[in-house]
Amino acid sequence: MISELLNYTLHVALISFMLGSLVDVGLRLDIRDAWAALRDREFVVTSVVSGFVVGPILAVAIARVLALPEPYALGLLLLGLSPCAPFLPLLSDMAKGDPAYSAALILIAALGTIILMPIALPFVAPGLHAGAGSIARPLLLLVLTPFAIGIAVRQISKRWADRCDPIIAKLVAFNVVVLLSVAFAQNFEHILSAIGTWAIAAQFIYYGGLAICAYALSYRLPQDRRSVVTVGICTRNVGAALAPLSAVPNVDPRSSTMCILAAFITLLVGIVVAKMLAKLSSSRVLEINPE
Repeated sequence: MISELLNYTLHVALISFMLGSLVDVGLRLDIRDAWAALRDREFVVTSVVSGFVVGPILAVAIARVLALPEPYALGLLLLGLSPCAPFLPLLSDMAKGDPAYSAALILIAALGTIILMPIALPFVAPGLHAGAGSIARPLLLLVLTPFAIGIAVRQISKRWADRCDPIIAKLVAFNVVVLLSVAFAQNFEHILSAIGTWAIAAQFIYYGGLAICAYALSYRLPQDRRSVVTVGICTRNVGAALAPLSAVPNVDPRSSTMCILAAFITLLVGIVVAKMLAKLSSSRVLEINPE
């Protein structure tokens, strides 16, 4: 009875988190600013290569080098195909990044995930036993739809979007607490077993490696845009990573555990990276304006 209640609560909190976080992003997204940033070809190419070429390749490489069990490797691969956490604007502000480019990267990441994950996943993870259509459906429902609703509300009335945003943000924060608490309670044994398999360490290595790669690849961009790419690529959209698992019956719970753990780990790494980038940005300003 308790197990069923925890399972039901977990599913409700997970869906609420996925829907709420993306509606929240849409409510904050200024399409005009994002569109202007999308005209920056160097930024777009760097974002796409970092997010959808380097990201999946690095995930596969780390999973093989560390010999992760298949369910954890699948979870890491799903995260590898889901760049840019919904809380990017917050981290971008911490890193002194350009808000317009933060909005653009969210659009690039969301559309790229919805297009590429259904195509790539059946080939790189045949053990998932899911076709492109079954993977695309939950992504459209749980990623694109709430994202589009948030954007639509802001386009109709910026005033209402600004009023709704704090409420949605608080609900998302509450759902994160419930989600992590219930996930730890229900998957405690899986989490303990993950410690002995390098699954948790793999995520820290992965996000750190992504930050280094993204920062190196974006060397031609101004520092404020470079910071956006770096923070966006080293964080993951946990909701998008979990969405395909909802389409597969009897999936190994360790894959979901790997993704749920990312909600905490990617935020922690993102904060550390954002603070480091802020210091780099300040030092660059001092070099330009020594007085």
